Amino acid sequence: MPRMRSRSWALAAAVLAVAAALHASQPAAAPPDLVLYGGTVLTVDRTFSKAEAIAIAGERILAVGATATIRALAGPATRQIDLAGRTVIPGLMDN
Repeated sequence: MPRMRSRSWALAAAVLAVAAALHASQPAAAPPDLVLYGGTVLTVDRTFSKAEAIAIAGERILAVGATATIRALAGPATRQIDLAGRTVIPGLMDN
């Protein structure tokens, strides 16, 4: 039985090493085009949670969260707008 456990641990360690290598070899995600921060971002998730900032690339929301976390995603070409306490709401579509 002890021999079987050491093989299981060795296999688990090998799987984790391969997974870590694959993750490290993938290119970092491109920075967002736009970051809106310093306000209230209303979401339409299950709990209708609120956040302080939002990161956007093209027409896609990349992340919502705390101002410091979202601003850390920005690159040198990312446009950053201070909401100065204003609120961002989800887009409304009329059929």
